[in-house]
Amino acid sequence: MKKIIFLLIITLFTPSAFSQNESNKKEMDTIQTKLETLFMQDQLFRRLYQDAEKKFGADSAEMDYFWKVVEAEDKRIEQELILILDTYGWLGTSQVGRLANGAIWSVIQHSSLEIKEKYAPLMKASVLQNESQAMQYARLIDRMFINDNKPQIYGSQITKDKEGNNVFFEIDKPEFINKRRKEIGLDPIEGFAKAREIEWHIPQKEE
Repeated sequence: MKKIIFLLIITLFTPSAFSQNESNKKEMDTIQTKLETLFMQDQLFRRLYQDAEKKFGADSAEMDYFWKVVEAEDKRIEQELILILDTYGWLGTSQVGRLANGAIWSVIQHSSLEIKEKYAPLMKASVLQNESQAMQYARLIDRMFINDNKPQIYGSQITKDKEGNNVFFEIDKPEFINKRRKEIGLDPIEGFAKAREIEWHIPQKEE
């Protein structure tokens, strides 16, 4: 008798759970497709601008209009992404895949400083759970600081000196950079610098 009751319970509840899981999967598949589409739209004009500049000239009326279109598109894409973020949070790779997850970062990095500051903590939490890419987070944060005329903290941003050599943008307390990089899962700065032909001689401290 107990066995029969147990089987009845399994029969009653299993289809419902399966249906719910299937519904959640379809919802995430839809969101994944949406994020991948937003990524394509976010990148499209940026992949064309160099050809457009060569054809029309950087200071032409055509390029002025080109960037106005990009600005308007960025705002539209940003609003669509914010709706997703405010509904589902920062979706990780296990939920929507690597491309769609990276799309969130790509759109956010082209948004306003206010938007970056609001959603950066969500990305950091995702990075610490190994659900988002640490280097993308580092680039987001470092660009925020540089654009605000402040030193970067992870060393993800480089520029050229007068001789054309790769150099880092100013780094805040560079003796602690490996400590900061380790906290978000990045490799030491020495290897990153060497790969970009930048000499690094600053001893590192833990405290």
